[in-house]
Amino acid sequence: MDWNRLQIWVGAICTLAVYSYLYKENPFYRIVEHTVVPLTVGNAIVLTWWQSLKPYTELYLVKEKWWWFVPAFLIGLLYYTRYMPGKWQWLSRYPISITIGWNLGYSFAMTPRPYATQIIDTMRPLNSVNNVLFFLMFVTCMMYFFFTIGKNSPIVGGAGKVGRYVMMIAFGATFGQTIQGRISLFLGRLQFLLKDWLMFKI
Repeated sequence: MDWNRLQIWVGAICTLAVYSYLYKENPFYRIVEHTVVPLTVGNAIVLTWWQSLKPYTELYLVKEKWWWFVPAFLIGLLYYTRYMPGKWQWLSRYPISITIGWNLGYSFAMTPRPYATQIIDTMRPLNSVNNVLFFLMFVTCMMYFFFTIGKNSPIVGGAGKVGRYVMMIAFGATFGQTIQGRISLFLGRLQFLLKDWLMFKI
């Protein structure tokens, strides 16, 4: 049996089943949807066990005697209190706050260059049209978030409106770039269907 060809057929059938949702929701789409989710979760659980939990337990907890991993593990278990009755759900805030605080602190302490570069980049010399436009857009966007002064001020209110339009343009460009990325993914699947599955010469 040609296993490679079988894999191509399975991939093609699943691809067509997913795209069948463009017509309407149907049993083929639901089968693929309810198959992908458990496969992804199962794969994540296996990878977490073999790449994180097992090596960390054997190396650091058993060999290195890092017993402080035990309370860290117990704090991590508090995530699952989200699924307990209402009076226990608040305990999940502790691991969430620790994770967010740890990651933010680590990012600013160990990799400050991207943030410092962005801050420094806003202080450009006003010696060109591009720099002047950049400065005006930056200032108007910042004024949009000046809630302490209030929107009643004609300067802050007017500049805030301009800043809102600037942000909408930026969000629109980002959304367009996202759609362009999705189109490239669709072209990749289309190439898979035509070239690998139907074996067209393209």
